Amino acid sequence: MSTRTDIISSGPIAAAGQGPLTTPQRAATRLQFGERFSTTAEVEVTPAGLLAIGGMVGAILLGAAVVVRAARR
Repeated sequence: MSTRTDIISSGPIAAAGQGPLTTPQRAATRLQFGERFSTTAEVEVTPAGLLAIGGMVGAILLGAAVVVRAARR
């Protein structure tokens, strides 16, 4: 027995006036540890936002590498 999963877009891009870098993507998760602690998280970000986050993380890592190298001297 096979299962078929269809991918459905959130809406027509042309009608909303949105381009591929402005269409939001969503994700949600729930974590539970034992019976006492559980947490949920939800995020909505655009591909352009992901590029910006990646650029900031890269700048932080490069800056940290310079600081570590200077500390060794």
